[in-house]
Amino acid sequence: MKLRQRFLTQSIMILISTILITSCLGFIYTYFYNLLNESSVTQGLGETAVIVMERGNIVYNREDFTMFEIKEIMMNLSVENNYYEHEGNRYRINSEKFTMEDGSEYEILSLNQIVNIGDYYRSLIIFVFIIFLIVFVISSLIVQRQNMKNIIIPIVDLTREMEDLRIGELETAITDKGYGEVRELGAAIEQLRLQLKNSIYYEKKVDENRRFLISSISHDLKTPVTSIRGYIDGVLDGVANTDEKRQYYLSKAIEKTKMINTMIDDLLLYSKLDLNQMRFKKDQVNIEEYIENCISDNLEDFFLEDKRIVFENNLSNISFVVIDAEKFNRVVQNIMDNGKRNIMTKTGILKIILRETNSSIIIEFKDNGHGISKEDLPHVFERFYRADVAREIKGSSGLGLAISKQIVEGLGGRIWAISEEGQGASIIISLKKTKKGRE
Repeated sequence: MKLRQRFLTQSIMILISTILITSCLGFIYTYFYNLLNESSVTQGLGETAVIVMERGNIVYNREDFTMFEIKEIMMNLSVENNYYEHEGNRYRINSEKFTMEDGSEYEILSLNQIVNIGDYYRSLIIFVFIIFLIVFVISSLIVQRQNMKNIIIPIVDLTREMEDLRIGELETAITDKGYGEVRELGAAIEQLRLQLKNSIYYEKKVDENRRFLISSISHDLKTPVTSIRGYIDGVLDGVANTDEKRQYYLSKAIEKTKMINTMIDDLLLYSKLDLNQMRFKKDQVNIEEYIENCISDNLEDFFLEDKRIVFENNLSNISFVVIDAEKFNRVVQNIMDNGKRNIMTKTGILKIILRETNSSIIIEFKDNGHGISKEDLPHVFERFYRADVAREIKGSSGLGLAISKQIVEGLGGRIWAISEEGQGASIIISLKKTKKGRE
């Protein structure tokens, strides 16, 4: 219910309840007034006194009038004064005479008490006014207490919380208590707070990534750019004075430009992933076939460096996972390139093992290289892990595992590393297992 309608309804209810209660108490007042005064006050008549006389003698006297008082009454009648006052009460006198069959003569005097209706109505009006005022005040206090609890206090709390927001306290949650528009206002401000908090977070992230990109580009690209310039200068200055040398210098320059492209692509990809700006196109994939295709794409590179890939499939049945095939291929490629760099020529082996749990598919990339130290192991997925070494490696940006972690977690999986120094290292990925046709 809207506040406007609520206030109108409350006002009407206060008025109706006050009128009803006052009316009921007014009727009760009139009833007891008549009961206590033994009269019908609304008709202006009170108690009736009756005197029966026979030939001047009193036969019946209801009010126990004295003989002297009765004579006064008779005297008033004789002078046509039909009124008599007795003990503060005023009576109207009526006289009737009749004769019985035996000749007895009787006179009946009836004295009807006259009630002052004006006094009654004055007292009734005062009573009704006081009751109306009391009931109205009590009803208003009850309603105002409810309004205080559900409108005033929430608005005061909202004002205080808005002051916290004004000074930058974005962690303060906005309450949504109260009626109607007050609750809606609190909910709207809470949404605004969350959006503002997220925008500031992303602004900081963007600023951090901007500084990171500028720093990385200025530092990481300096070496290959210098090398390219050196090779080109060597050709232009005549240092490469034979076709063979010129070919060598130019091929090296091209190699460095490819390295620059790789580094720039990795930097941009990492920034998008870090800001959650990368969308994933998820499809159901047969994981065994997928890994076999990835291995096939890398067999020649391993063969040229005299290193081996071994695939070990421990899955009991055909298993499916939901991934972005193109982006996950970047994960596998990064891990395989990392493994290839860490194993020795001729004896180096990268083993890829597929196994499963009740709900997950586990992909392990295990190499027999020099391993990772305990100090470095917690940081392998950080950007520019072992930065100085990574930048010296051909075609490396130092972001491969950091990018892999972002992609795997974006697909709802987990990635971690285990290693013993001198015993090789394993990069392990866990993905949720699905059934064919279900995602």
